[in-house]
Amino acid sequence: MANNPIQIVLNSGSFVDDVKVNPGGQNTDFFAERDVDFAAHKTGLITQFSAAKASLASSGRSTGIARVSLRTAAFAKSHRPTQSVLKPDVVPICGVSDFGELLIEFTPSALDAVIGKIGSAEPDTNLKLDKYGKVKANPSRTRSEVGAISKVTPYGPRDRRQFSVGEAIEWLRNPRSGQYFLIQMFVPTNESGQGEIRRRAEEIAVFKRSLRAIDPSLVLSEGPLWWSERGFLRLSMEKINFRPELFRSVLDVLENEPFVRKIWLPSIIKPTRTTSADAGSEECDAFPIPTNGGSYPVVGIVDTGIASIPELAPWVVGRTAMGDPATQDTSHGTFIGALIADSQTLNTHAEAAESPCKVYDLGLHVTDEQEYLQTYPNSFMDFLEQLDFEIVSAVAAGVRVFNMSLVVEEMVRDDAYSPFAARLDAIADKHDVVFVLPTGNLESPQFRPVWPTQADDALAMLANYRHPGLDRMHQPADSLRAVVVAALDPKTTPGGHLVPSVYSRRGPGLALGSKPDLCHLGGSADPTNRLKSLDITGRLVEDCGTSYAAPLVAKTLGQINHKIAGKVKRETLTALAIHGAAAPAHMTHRKLAHVAKDFVGFGLPDLSENTLLSDDHSITLVFEAELMHRKALTFDFQWPQALVRAGGKCSGEATLTLVYRPPLDLKYGSETVRVNLEAYLRQEKLDTRTGELSYGGFFTSKSTSGQEHGRVKEGQKWGAVKRWTRKTSKAGVGASSQFRLVVEPLARSGFALPAEGVPFAAILTITDPWGEAPVFNQMRRSLQARDVAIADIRTAAQIRPRVGG
Repeated sequence: MANNPIQIVLNSGSFVDDVKVNPGGQNTDFFAERDVDFAAHKTGLITQFSAAKASLASSGRSTGIARVSLRTAAFAKSHRPTQSVLKPDVVPICGVSDFGELLIEFTPSALDAVIGKIGSAEPDTNLKLDKYGKVKANPSRTRSEVGAISKVTPYGPRDRRQFSVGEAIEWLRNPRSGQYFLIQMFVPTNESGQGEIRRRAEEIAVFKRSLRAIDPSLVLSEGPLWWSERGFLRLSMEKINFRPELFRSVLDVLENEPFVRKIWLPSIIKPTRTTSADAGSEECDAFPIPTNGGSYPVVGIVDTGIASIPELAPWVVGRTAMGDPATQDTSHGTFIGALIADSQTLNTHAEAAESPCKVYDLGLHVTDEQEYLQTYPNSFMDFLEQLDFEIVSAVAAGVRVFNMSLVVEEMVRDDAYSPFAARLDAIADKHDVVFVLPTGNLESPQFRPVWPTQADDALAMLANYRHPGLDRMHQPADSLRAVVVAALDPKTTPGGHLVPSVYSRRGPGLALGSKPDLCHLGGSADPTNRLKSLDITGRLVEDCGTSYAAPLVAKTLGQINHKIAGKVKRETLTALAIHGAAAPAHMTHRKLAHVAKDFVGFGLPDLSENTLLSDDHSITLVFEAELMHRKALTFDFQWPQALVRAGGKCSGEATLTLVYRPPLDLKYGSETVRVNLEAYLRQEKLDTRTGELSYGGFFTSKSTSGQEHGRVKEGQKWGAVKRWTRKTSKAGVGASSQFRLVVEPLARSGFALPAEGVPFAAILTITDPWGEAPVFNQMRRSLQARDVAIADIRTAAQIRPRVGG
């Protein structure tokens, strides 16, 4: 029986100390003993850089942008060619595109310096004996960096635009788009100053004159401060003209302008609905009301608004309505509001039995077209700025978790962090809140077949899917702060299976990152197995969609936050939900290891009351802290004595979850996350030859590759949410009961950790899976004997003014 509370380590910061700096390895010679090939490679790079210089000269501009692609083996920061060949003060790195693609800003004189440096790389392989007497290549830094570069190509029109003229015209005909191009520049648009900044301003002035020469009615304007600081401009017309030749001329200027990074079609926001027909409605016999004097969490709902009906009125603690009540369609928000208030009465599924929550209704999505245009003339930009403003009142009412079941019809990309997601994450940081988002829905022609429960059949289904690559998540599911949720079909029988819904869009997230985070019931596309909720008249209706899976997760997060007295880091809230989540059993088959997370994330979260408790055979410890430059958390402890076998072997099961808040910079595309935190559980080892003690990893990496790309794709590197688990045999492993938990940072090349540090939450559970050992009591006594300050996470804030510092 789960009756022991999760323990938070109140003095987590006491275990953060200086980390021993790894001096790094020697330079790598990518052409070792292949000197003829290296000579040809040098000649090729010199030719490519010379071509970039000639192209710039013919354009009449003083500055250009080029893509420097690294070979796959050189993706790691230790190989970056920025110490010798591409020095930042000569050719600044102005961004990153896809994996291993550096974008450099150059002038003719800068390229002369680069070409000279490439030419100076020694032509012959240098060899030396290492400390073991083996012959190793010993290149200069310059030769190593020249070898790390694969090729140099122009940053051209196809990089700046991913849509056709026809698609642009069709998109901008929709008034909800705001009818403008969103232009992302390589440099901030509000800079002023001398020298380099003045030169850039002059280049931008040339760009503006080129546009005005096409049509004097073209207007290039800055958006609100957040957008202009990050180099975004709006290009519109005083009166929109949809002539294809005009669009071609405009796009020709935009896609050939050196300082234009991306041309975006403005996001069109819509609720996540499936195309399946509604199954009808019936009377709702008795919708519960809040208990007098009862204490309830409040979850924010950013949607169409909630209908003013008697059933939901007692559950709504505050409202903001942007649309005209006479024309506003609140059915989507009402369905979500009723699920958060009382999903367990409306639906009999055990997974929907989370305790009720009250709601704060942020009815910001205007459904009437004319009202929308008047409210948000600049479309999604205005919507997000309004959200930033309105969220203040909701936070004041006690809201920490917000459900937003709204998406845009653009898929997540590997090479770009979407502006929508970036702004949403900035709002989350500013107000210290958690957004819960859906993955988005497929339209019915793109539905996958019903998911088979046998692994081989599931793999065959995915291999034969007719729309590969078109079922990826919709933006803003590339958010790096939000909890992203996929949908499951409810069980059709008590002994049945939860399976990914046919309409639920799949991961991964930005740059192959692990998304979705979680999954929940969304209802089946089959009309006989949907979720039930209320319509705008208070009648019972059925529907399906990822829109309805997300609020069930938001509800659990809200309850977790409410059950903890005081305030913990939002990373802790997310980590608790993910730590206790479990994927449907058939999705854990080893054959599905490379695809399951794209559909279910870390699994279905447990109910909040179970998330915060453990039984006598288990203990869960929560660590909260911030990591600064050259600091790491190091926590030594002893494995539960009852799980230590003969010879010091240790048995049991351990699960470790890490959630952190990395610095973000959208100009770096696939490298938007600027700091990586890694967590390790290590067991002490004794070298019997030397008598030296060291620590070896308890968890094994899922990456099958030692290279950076493999570590990102399979090993969770650079992901802000991570989880590891291992169950040993009953005989145990290793030869010592001494263990060490380590959390340490790694910054991108040329980036320093912020002075305030990187906040994180790490959660470690140690369990006796055979249900015999008194793990909780043994571990608790052992930790208290070492003066580790631990307490029930639900009441820890009553012991200290603020948990986690």
